[in-house]
Amino acid sequence: MIKGIETKVTELLETFLQTEGYELVDVETAGGNRNRTLRLLIHKDGGLTVYDCKYLDQAVRPILEVHQLLTEYKQLEIASPGLDRPLKTEADFKRNLGRNVQIQTTSKNGQMSEVEGNITDVVDSHVVLEETNGQTVQIKISDIHKGHIQLVW
Repeated sequence: MIKGIETKVTELLETFLQTEGYELVDVETAGGNRNRTLRLLIHKDGGLTVYDCKYLDQAVRPILEVHQLLTEYKQLEIASPGLDRPLKTEADFKRNLGRNVQIQTTSKNGQMSEVEGNITDVVDSHVVLEETNGQTVQIKISDIHKGHIQLVW
């Protein structure tokens, strides 16, 4: 089975980052053939600083180079996922208990559906949401295609 760059990078760096007090939220690729960027979105309690980004660049770049994962990329970016960060893991959803989210799921037949609500619990790899109509739904985290916090401005 051929693994994508996102999976390879995650498998390679996740444990190291956790031991250093960071969480790998997502791995993204961007740009065209001549200007490709590999972007690591990192979470840290209290927020990610410029110092953290510099430290992580110096720490992970050699690991990625040894495993030849940067050969197709002109740039490596280390960044915070920001306010509208994707919610992907159980830790993401637990960290956002009580917040309103929008979740897109993919069913076994490939149909996409969207659910909005307040995260009331995260149990047994499921997110429990209270929808605006008062109904409670449980969504298996592995069935979530996209999840984001609903920002209120």
